[in-house]
Amino acid sequence: MRPRRHAWGRALGRLGGVAACVGLGLAAWVGNALYALGDPGSLLKEWSPALVAGAMIAFLVVHGRRLHSGRQLFLFVLTVFLVGWFFETVSVMTGFPFGDYHYTGIMAPFIGHVPVFVMPAYCVMGYASWSFARLLLARTDAADDAVFRFGVPVIAAMLMVVWDLSMDPLRATVEGRWVWLDGGPHFGVPLANFFGWALVTWIMFQLFALVVSSSPEQPARLVEPGGRRLYWLSVPLVWTAFAGEYLLNPVLSGRVDAVVIDGAGVPVAEIFASVALLTATTMLPLAALGVLAAIRLGVPASDDDEAGALVPDRAGGDRR
Repeated sequence: MRPRRHAWGRALGRLGGVAACVGLGLAAWVGNALYALGDPGSLLKEWSPALVAGAMIAFLVVHGRRLHSGRQLFLFVLTVFLVGWFFETVSVMTGFPFGDYHYTGIMAPFIGHVPVFVMPAYCVMGYASWSFARLLLARTDAADDAVFRFGVPVIAAMLMVVWDLSMDPLRATVEGRWVWLDGGPHFGVPLANFFGWALVTWIMFQLFALVVSSSPEQPARLVEPGGRRLYWLSVPLVWTAFAGEYLLNPVLSGRVDAVVIDGAGVPVAEIFASVALLTATTMLPLAALGVLAAIRLGVPASDDDEAGALVPDRAGGDRR
């Protein structure tokens, strides 16, 4: 029995980082569920986002170091920060590309016109969407083809838009973290916001894809062959972490107040129910596709592969 226990210990050590990715995804789900449970102004509402942010930032680091080199991961964060901050600032000042809006004091502190905490949100959901796009397009290994360079950025940007469709009405219309000056048809959010969101996030991902494909580098850490499926299953789990809040809002919230949209009062409960339905018909089906794609990673392509599956080496090639 002793050798068997040692074998389990070695296996757990090898897969520790992969297991941590799943655990961090579950922690983000718990944090968002607690946020839905909390009443406006309560300590639970105030502090549960710290659990979500901490878990998702840790996921970016733990998962990202097994997909990219340390330099590439730093460049991803830097690219997202600079591109996001630039276009947020331009839009607040000019209305392009997102539309006419401004942030409220709820979002303080600021860097110029942009809240400090907006950039980490771009980074964590940006990384989840980037990784999710690679999974959906079967570009989980190092790749340097047209699909990786140009297809992954487009799909990643679309995944960011899908998330924003559910997020923006809650954060802007219900919580008042920012104000759309001219309103809009999507619970007070203008359609221009979603086109701008697609453009800006595509620019982020496209720049990063070109950097990665032009100078391939070994990941900072390797994923054990036995943990590859679990490693990629953690991606749709993290990408849908906020869905926990959106789906639970109409169940757990007892709010009976209303918000004003285009001069008319709309019950918050109605917005919660509509956003939950939107989440269930957009984010959840995409997550299911991601789960299926991750499961298929564990299916050998042929009988020969069962004897020795291809394992990515540090240079991004294949070795047996």
